[in-house]
Amino acid sequence: MEWINSLLNYLTSGVSVHHPVTLLVIFTLGALSEVGVPLFFSLEILLFFISYDYGPLSSQALLMVLMLLLGRETGANLLYLVTRSLGRRFLDWLAKRSLRTMRSVEQFRARLNKNPTIMVAMVRITPGLLQVPSITAGAVRLRPLSFVGGVALSSLIYDTILILLGFSARFVLPHMNTQPKTYLFIGFCCLIVIVWLILFLFSRHNTTKNAKSK
Repeated sequence: MEWINSLLNYLTSGVSVHHPVTLLVIFTLGALSEVGVPLFFSLEILLFFISYDYGPLSSQALLMVLMLLLGRETGANLLYLVTRSLGRRFLDWLAKRSLRTMRSVEQFRARLNKNPTIMVAMVRITPGLLQVPSITAGAVRLRPLSFVGGVALSSLIYDTILILLGFSARFVLPHMNTQPKTYLFIGFCCLIVIVWLILFLFSRHNTTKNAKSK
């Protein structure tokens, strides 16, 4: 498993102003995740290990948070603008392609009237619903400033949690008789998948329950 340590060391050390290509890749991946491209937690793992290696206030961690924020804003606002421009045509296409997503959009539309920035942020953090606020905000022509603020808030909350987890592991693992990065990598992958599945199933259960009650 030594290759995992070498790979993680190489990736984390590459997040700096001296490697603009790496920063561009992070920005691009952040944007792609907003339009539904699966990344299999690669960005979460990288940010986790950057905070583990360098600390939460390191230039590497701050640079990655910034590039992810810019990338997410770009991808989310692109989807927002497409929905806002095409309107009903896009929603009709979405209904034919993913009825479940369309139902989530309809449910979120009613909740968007109160504290839109907070609602956009909270729904974005829910697994499986990342694109729903972007589509809904575009459909109801939500103020761009409110939408941008919601995306930024969710991005900072999500990344801060990962950074704190990585920084905490930095103090816990050295006291264990193990190879920190190898087992930490495996353990973190399992943890994030389990947490994601629990939240996804909980969200789906609530969505189904609300649909039946109507």
